[in-house]
Amino acid sequence: MNTKLTAAALGLALLTGGGAAHAAPNSNAVFIGGTPIMRVRVPVAGYTTTQRASAIQERLSHVLASGPIHPEDITVSPVGNEAVVKVKGQLLFTADHATARFNQATPMQLATQWADHMKAVLPGLTKAK
Repeated sequence: MNTKLTAAALGLALLTGGGAAHAAPNSNAVFIGGTPIMRVRVPVAGYTTTQRASAIQERLSHVLASGPIHPEDITVSPVGNEAVVKVKGQLLFTADHATARFNQATPMQLATQWADHMKAVLPGLTKAK
């Protein structure tokens, strides 16, 4: 495992294992290597922003542990009236209507923006040295 990936995994483990008490100031943030890469700003379907961020954080941990990620591994697909971002076929996040409205976009536009951001961030953290 390379140094960047190890640092990212450690940052993810600290957030997911530390509980809400340790992450309270950033409880709606998703981190890579201690750096927030996104914030969940809208509660949806009974899930708080903290719960949604925690779920994304767990998925991100699994994705980062799967080995090198290339931009083409990150895809956007419509699912019903929403859109999802997947990495190597694994769900990373869902762009729902409430979050899209908050961001003045459609779910597909928002998912595409998120995917573009992940394409810029994830490959550099997982490439072999």
